[in-house]
Amino acid sequence: MNPNALETKAQQRGWQVVSEHDGDGPMMTLVRDDWEIWVAFSGSAPETATLRKPGRSEPRKLGLREIGMWVRRDRGQMSRFAVGDQVIVGGRPGTVTDITLARSPGDTPGRIRLTVAYDDGGTGTPFSDQVERPRAGSGRR
Repeated sequence: MNPNALETKAQQRGWQVVSEHDGDGPMMTLVRDDWEIWVAFSGSAPETATLRKPGRSEPRKLGLREIGMWVRRDRGQMSRFAVGDQVIVGGRPGTVTDITLARSPGDTPGRIRLTVAYDDGGTGTPFSDQVERPRAGSGRR
């Protein structure tokens, strides 16, 4: 995805876009709610990308093919939870340990999965819209 196409798509989806240029090409920062995506281009092709998810202080490397997938994800689902949030899934309390793209066969495109470590042991990967909002006192609503 070239820088102009990424900027247009990101703005259409509600991302704030900040572009800078250096000798190698554009560098873009996309911000929406508590999410941040950084993309460095070599000419008009993305060269590296990182993603910082809500609740994390450090970004992690993002596969170049995933840039557009994250940009297009539903804002409502993405903004509901942060890593570290206390949640309830089917009556079981737990903590969100990761937020990922829903990419399994049969997954509805655009959905977000949470990885939840349950208080009583084990983990699960429910869709974000299957999880109850954080309990009182978690700092997010």
